[in-house]
Amino acid sequence: MLKIDFQEEIKNSCSEILYLCIIHIFEKKYKDQESIDEKELKDFLSDYQNFHRYLNDYAGTIYNRYGSHINILYVELCNYLKIEVDNQYTLEHYIMKLEKQTPQLLLGLTNEDIQLQTIEHFDEKLVDIRNSKHFLENIDKFEPRVQKLEQNIALVKNALNIR
Repeated sequence: MLKIDFQEEIKNSCSEILYLCIIHIFEKKYKDQESIDEKELKDFLSDYQNFHRYLNDYAGTIYNRYGSHINILYVELCNYLKIEVDNQYTLEHYIMKLEKQTPQLLLGLTNEDIQLQTIEHFDEKLVDIRNSKHFLENIDKFEPRVQKLEQNIALVKNALNIR
């Protein structure tokens, strides 16, 4: 399949902003008129980290002009490609994001409102992770990392006297 053919499929089947995002990704990843293996393309696009990385500099257009979000576009693309949204890539992405929010970082936030919002968001993401289909199907693989995150947030809450 040619790059242009896939772009046309997206243009005719999905939202305008997803179409523009695919063009943006393809301009960075593929040469003009390059032939793309469909399985390789599906694997590449299903990897949330790739999707996020290649659209990072396009976020302003996505948010401001189209009032959308990368997560919404990823779900739309997964639905179009018939890929399970709750997959290894999204789970890994969310766990890694939380792992970057160390106790030192959370305790170092100087604005109390932002600190409380961040802790609340952290808790919500942990619940989402625990309820994730992919997590539940691969609990042995992810449980140690999630337990460590739960211990970290409990440590922060204890230090700040949050119940």
